[in-house]
Amino acid sequence: MNNGARPTEILKKEHEAVLGKLDNMERVIAQLDKREEIADKLKELAAFFKADFWVHFDKEEKALFPEFDNFMPRGAGPLAVMLDEHKVLRDTNAVMQRAIGSYLNHDDSSEVREKIRRNGSHFIETLRNHIFKEDNILFAMAEMHFEQAQNDKVVRLFAEIDKSKAG
Repeated sequence: MNNGARPTEILKKEHEAVLGKLDNMERVIAQLDKREEIADKLKELAAFFKADFWVHFDKEEKALFPEFDNFMPRGAGPLAVMLDEHKVLRDTNAVMQRAIGSYLNHDDSSEVREKIRRNGSHFIETLRNHIFKEDNILFAMAEMHFEQAQNDKVVRLFAEIDKSKAG
């Protein structure tokens, strides 16, 4: 069904795409004084981080992470850290999204720009570090412990999550 693909490989590919979006976001928020030039790109990036991106977290939280229950307690260790960081990222994104909304609705006051810069920078740095930890620690643990049946189950759940979010 999944041609032997591992769920960690799928998530790592998604991480590569997200890292590219973070690079673009970093460039855009460095140019907030040029609203006319960056508005379209900022709107596109904000839309991605408002909706599409969270499908990735759903895959982790609803499909991948539950499989760790077989060898790691949910409330401790790397998995607990990842879940805590997911919450921080959601909260930071919510503040950033509100500020971007104001900015795109022609409020480019210094307060709004500073809120975008501060929260955007925090979001970018936290997410980059988070991805590094997942790619190099958490996913290595999954690859070491998951059996093929678990990999197949997680990949199937990924497909269901993608389908439900697309429909």
